[in-house]
Amino acid sequence: MGSTNSMDAASKIERSKAFLERLWALENDERPGFMIGYVGPRVKNGKPIPSALFSTEGSDTVRDRLQDPAKFLKAQLTEIDAQLELEGDFVPSLCPTLGLVGIPSAFGCEVVWWENDLPAIRPVIQDDAQAVYALPTPTVRDGELGRMLDYTRYFIEQTGGRYPLRMSDIQGPLDSGALIMGHNNFLMAMYTEPDAVHHLLQMVTDLTIAFVQAQRDLARSLGCEYVPSMFQPWMPDGLGVSISNDECVMVSAAMHDEFQVPYLNQLSEAFGGVYLHSCGKWTHQFPSLAKIHNLRGHEFGASEATFEPVLEHFGGKIALACRVGLHRDLKFAGMADYVRRVKAASKTYRGLFINVDITNGLIDDDWHETDLHEIYRLFDPV
Repeated sequence: MGSTNSMDAASKIERSKAFLERLWALENDERPGFMIGYVGPRVKNGKPIPSALFSTEGSDTVRDRLQDPAKFLKAQLTEIDAQLELEGDFVPSLCPTLGLVGIPSAFGCEVVWWENDLPAIRPVIQDDAQAVYALPTPTVRDGELGRMLDYTRYFIEQTGGRYPLRMSDIQGPLDSGALIMGHNNFLMAMYTEPDAVHHLLQMVTDLTIAFVQAQRDLARSLGCEYVPSMFQPWMPDGLGVSISNDECVMVSAAMHDEFQVPYLNQLSEAFGGVYLHSCGKWTHQFPSLAKIHNLRGHEFGASEATFEPVLEHFGGKIALACRVGLHRDLKFAGMADYVRRVKAASKTYRGLFINVDITNGLIDDDWHETDLHEIYRLFDPV
């Protein structure tokens, strides 16, 4: 950190970490945390942030970037440089992720590499749930997990470990189980072959724990800080692990109690807590989520869950990180409207983090220009 600009950036990052540590401790009474991501194609007092994962502009396709560690690293560094120019509670980190394919591919699922989207999975088990008993026990280098570990080493070595290493996308037990068996077959097997489902979920949980431990050990051995979360905001190591729980919208709270909570609690015991991500409307799971040990936070789409009941139920109790979300009918009149409405619905700012980002949202030609100075003013301390 030799130049004035790099010294300023380092100071800004340390301030962001200090604030986010307070946010995770539910001590940020003065304002919500926030960061600026991709806010749409029209930006005032700034410019659009390129997405290393999703951008389809330029000469490289999404598949090109994900399959070439040098291109993927360059794209992430470009995104980091752009975000460091903006205000907010942003802690830069590198993420050797390939989307949701890691754990399922280790169980033998075929990976489908789309040209301009994240890769997908073809289930390895069809309509015979008993086939789970014939699945070999995978290792942390099977399937695309090995590539993720190789990228972990490459990213750290190429940058000298100057940025933290963020955990790859590991999904969660229920999500990975559904990908391995196919969603319909998996949901049906919960009723017809529950023992087979539990067998698969235990195998998935064991592999997930082993992979996170292996990636963390690798990063630490190379002298790099490890961030145990795929999702924003930055999370201190030791506080828990981030887990995707998208499949929960498809099951009842009672089924979630039986088929997800025991495995989430194993992950919580292994890593000191759980930070959940859920797409869709998952508020019917409130009673079941209360049974998770050390639930540290929840990342969700404000237009999907929706944000009002989530803030009412969890506000000030756990960290809540929201983004615009993917909903056809519930829309915001631009980014400023989104921020204002979430703030207005919050009974407390403690633990609240607003991700000013529509990367995974729906916008149309009527989406308002985002004035970054207006957004910044909305986060001035009260």
